[in-house]
Amino acid sequence: MSGRENTMVVAEALPDPVLVFDPKHMTLQWMNQAAENWLRGSRGKRMGTALADIAPGLDGLAFALQSCAKSGETIRGRDIHIHIIGAAGADWAYLVFPLDRQIAVLLSPQQKSGTGEQEEPQSQAISMLGRMLAHELKNPLAGIYGAAQLLEAGLDDEADLEITGLIKSEVRRIGRLADKMESFGDREVGNFAAFNIHTILRKAYLLFLNADNTNIKFTESYDPSLPDVYGNADQLMQVVINLLANAVDAAQGSERACIDIQTVFRAGLHKTNLAGEKYVLPVEIRISDNGIGIPSGLKGRIFHPFVTAKANGHGLGLALVSKIMLEHGGVVEFTSAPGNTIFSLLLRTEKPIKK
Repeated sequence: MSGRENTMVVAEALPDPVLVFDPKHMTLQWMNQAAENWLRGSRGKRMGTALADIAPGLDGLAFALQSCAKSGETIRGRDIHIHIIGAAGADWAYLVFPLDRQIAVLLSPQQKSGTGEQEEPQSQAISMLGRMLAHELKNPLAGIYGAAQLLEAGLDDEADLEITGLIKSEVRRIGRLADKMESFGDREVGNFAAFNIHTILRKAYLLFLNADNTNIKFTESYDPSLPDVYGNADQLMQVVINLLANAVDAAQGSERACIDIQTVFRAGLHKTNLAGEKYVLPVEIRISDNGIGIPSGLKGRIFHPFVTAKANGHGLGLALVSKIMLEHGGVVEFTSAPGNTIFSLLLRTEKPIKK
């Protein structure tokens, strides 16, 4: 299945409208089931309809569609007032992004969060995807856990038992994530605690070391004097796994593929949360690879959903990384050139700086 087909599968399952347009003529080429329900008509009858004729107010997206088609960059905004015949008008947030040679639009009802802020459309896309994936994950996870138990029963070697134990531990972790994914869009991640970041880095390292990555040299360089970070260990484990998976994909084509996991002390960086509390971000995780690097045309939008350079990618891994880091009050940065890509995660400690 191609990357575009994978995206269509994801879009079909989203509960908010997704519409795909021909950027040259501004005519509708595809929409998901949620868009059919919203427009109160089948997609078959709507195909080929001009943007301005679909619904009053939707033509307010014309400039965003044209800009996206010209620049290839994702555009997001809000306050598009759309009126569907037979229903009250409403304000919508939107995400406009390139999809193969066409342009897609994700529409999300504008709602105020408890903080009075508008939730970004890209966060809404990840939230919707999370609710869909939670259901799909649980049955195969149960099968994997059961298979690991069966394998374990016939093993005596400690190294083999360590691997089956790691499999079961990861299944339980992913199961906990799946339980939370239905409310993944909530501002409060919950279950925050202070912990040593090297614990999850070591687990993630072992996962990839034991996979079929024998052509890649992994190295670790940790600063044991770093303070504990404050966050949700399962969520931050997912961030590290996503970044390592990208590094593995990028490094596979290198003659001497290398991936380095490093922690260092980062002085002087602060961030203020919505409550006005200022936090220091002293713990930096660096994951670097010597792969092909990020294409220059994607550097400004790699954290947007559905943006990927992979032929079979969904373009959701880095969007999830960005979302989790935002919820943790942390920062994710990157630099990339052929042969040297570095992603940095900056994490906070428990206590805010005293005013």
